[in-house]
Amino acid sequence: MDQGNLFSYLSAFVTIVLAVAMADMIHSAHRLIRARARIRWDALPLLFAAIVALFLITEFFSLWTRFDVSQVSMLRLLWLLATPTVFTFLAYSALPDEVPPEGLDLAGFYMSQRRLWAVMFAAGALLDLMRSLEYVVLEGVAPRAADLIPAGLTLLMLAGPALMYLSRSRRVNWIAVLWLVPFVALAVMDEAITA
Repeated sequence: MDQGNLFSYLSAFVTIVLAVAMADMIHSAHRLIRARARIRWDALPLLFAAIVALFLITEFFSLWTRFDVSQVSMLRLLWLLATPTVFTFLAYSALPDEVPPEGLDLAGFYMSQRRLWAVMFAAGALLDLMRSLEYVVLEGVAPRAADLIPAGLTLLMLAGPALMYLSRSRRVNWIAVLWLVPFVALAVMDEAITA
């Protein structure tokens, strides 16, 4: 199999995984909208879900660099799938799957899930960082300052999930989620696909 076919094969597989995760988020949002009269709305979990959706999209963009390989073993494939898998699990859990007949409090949902989300978000970000650094090493490119900036930003970004995990305070959790917004904005603005 030539490199182009291998890339197409791998990217199609991961694209399906990411697309199913995005479809699940859209379906969960649809359920919330349909049951809107039984929901106590809260912006915090919705903002966090939007951040997760944007990370899914940036993961799709990363296919064009991270999956451009000449060969892949089972271990290498598992390594390449680690980041999209963690973000897929996060996407599946970011919005409630059902709205019970008695209704749903989104603020309570956020507080009950925030620690799990914080761990998954941090794990996904660290895996993405390691995969990015590995890409620089495998390409044989000496790291430049520009290559190290994303590493520094990822480490700074982890303050958000750390606060989510450690604090039950609603105000601190707002700060934690808002802390993630500029990092997500930088990641999204930096992405492009070239032929």
